[in-house]
Amino acid sequence: MGKEHEVCKQLKKWFESYKIKCWLNQEKNKFTVKGLQKKPDLIIYSKKLTQYIAIEVKSGDDKNAVRSGVKIIDYWKYYVDNKTQYYINNKKINISSFCIATLGSMYGKIFLKDGTPKDSHEDSKTQWKLTQLKYKLEPRWEYPKSKEYLRLLWANWKRIRQKNQPGIGTILSNILNEPELTKDNPKITHPILFDMQYRISFKNKQQWKQKNYLL
Repeated sequence: MGKEHEVCKQLKKWFESYKIKCWLNQEKNKFTVKGLQKKPDLIIYSKKLTQYIAIEVKSGDDKNAVRSGVKIIDYWKYYVDNKTQYYINNKKINISSFCIATLGSMYGKIFLKDGTPKDSHEDSKTQWKLTQLKYKLEPRWEYPKSKEYLRLLWANWKRIRQKNQPGIGTILSNILNEPELTKDNPKITHPILFDMQYRISFKNKQQWKQKNYLL
């Protein structure tokens, strides 16, 4: 068992402490796949969202390993092309989003060594930023490297996605939505899903929309 498996177990403990069901791709109580045997590390189920989410896990301390996590797009593609099907207790499940998580997710970031988090409330008040603040489309705080990573992930995925397909995103912590956050004083709070899915937007129509939700 390698370092990433140990991170999977720590994340599983975090999820389950907030009543989020979690299955690893190994050990006794695991999820299984049929078809192409290429799969992410975890599946979680959020009662709040009534969604199954597939997660590729990296330790977060190796930037090159984190960058290789973009293969989550490959797992997404195998799923939408019906090359891989997911099962829990022999029951087929539908995946709503494919995400990246690391040990840093518990502290609101993908890279353990990231820069100083930025408060979106202090950004210049463009029309988009005002919309984002009103509808909470993004977490209030974001770490710079983790923010860039997700935006690049979305940019690569946008070229191949179509309507009504699963989303892509990251698993982070709700500490990013608190009034104050300092790099040197992190704490562990409720997991959040920060992804882009085909949702009903604030304009009351279905479209690709980014959003952060408590899991």
